[in-house]
Amino acid sequence: MKAVEIIRIIILSFIGVLIMFVGQSFLFDSGLIPLDVDNISGWLGTDYMPGAVLVFIISVFSTILWCVMTVKARDNRGNEVSRWSLFWWLIGLLPILSIGLAIGFFNTSDSANLPLTILFLFDVLLLFWLTTATSTPGTFMYIPPGSFFIRNLIERDRE
Repeated sequence: MKAVEIIRIIILSFIGVLIMFVGQSFLFDSGLIPLDVDNISGWLGTDYMPGAVLVFIISVFSTILWCVMTVKARDNRGNEVSRWSLFWWLIGLLPILSIGLAIGFFNTSDSANLPLTILFLFDVLLLFWLTTATSTPGTFMYIPPGSFFIRNLIERDRE
């Protein structure tokens, strides 16, 4: 892996931390996303934070798993590389499943189900999809959907 790819993973993960644990907490705590909960601060500590931690850890783990697998892969021919698309989608199911676990096990407010689902989907898009689309190494760099377009934007900005 190139150093710039590792730096992108770190930066996007840090941005994910800020969004999930500062920004989204603020949205709930300030009432910008209204919930039918008696004690928002208590709900944030007992319901939101454990779920957010789970989604964050699984998303970052999935990203790292994907990158490690592609670095160690010996498939360099085009027809073999294209088979890895299935692995990307299967690994991508882990963060999606973590959303279900976070909402199912940690959330006690029915009014929070929709906002949490939307925000956690956004988080997964940032932490797994965007990170793999910008940082997948070598011959696998264009496997994540949209990565060709995003990498072309990044390269155009460099010039």
